[in-house]
Amino acid sequence: MRVYIVGIGPGSKEYLTLKAVETVKNADIVVGSKRALELFDIEEDKWYILSKNIVEDLKKVIEYAKKEKKSVVILSTGDPCFSGLLKTLLKYNIVNREDIEVIPGISSIQVAASKLKISWEDYHILTLHGKEENRKVLLDLIKDNKKVIFLPNKNLKEDIEYLIENGVDENKEIVICENLTYPKERIIECKLKEVLHLNLSYLVVCVVK
Repeated sequence: MRVYIVGIGPGSKEYLTLKAVETVKNADIVVGSKRALELFDIEEDKWYILSKNIVEDLKKVIEYAKKEKKSVVILSTGDPCFSGLLKTLLKYNIVNREDIEVIPGISSIQVAASKLKISWEDYHILTLHGKEENRKVLLDLIKDNKKVIFLPNKNLKEDIEYLIENGVDENKEIVICENLTYPKERIIECKLKEVLHLNLSYLVVCVVK
């Protein structure tokens, strides 16, 4: 059985690839968040909405698909290979690697770089999603005055507090790219200490130049 992991980009329908649309259209079951599923013009009876118990949900739907010989697409925000669902599927042995086909998507990091007109090959790329240990990596990079693009944990303010408490200058500049490709998109340039007073969504990419 083939399982397709499809990158759906940063959020706007305009950033879906033709390959993503085609793959979803041809699937029997499409798995993802409600927000992700609503990007595609497909019948709702194809939907399988993920709950907070993502691992158990994925195991359940894959097992069902195998039994019923159904084709499955799993939607992953941004690109599946960076802070996406590919790692989850492999880590928990939900699907064999040889049974997976990945359809890459446009990541929010790429969009942030394009908005700021920076070459992201010059930056260290880091995610804190479910990786609290990477806070120390981020701290060391910033203390060494390295350029960094990072995806914060669910609460950016906690990440910023950690940096300041561990010796990073509170006046250091940061760029926050929020809700990229959505109507409420914002690009905020400010000092680290000012982030603590901002009301932000969880859809954030941060850039330290």
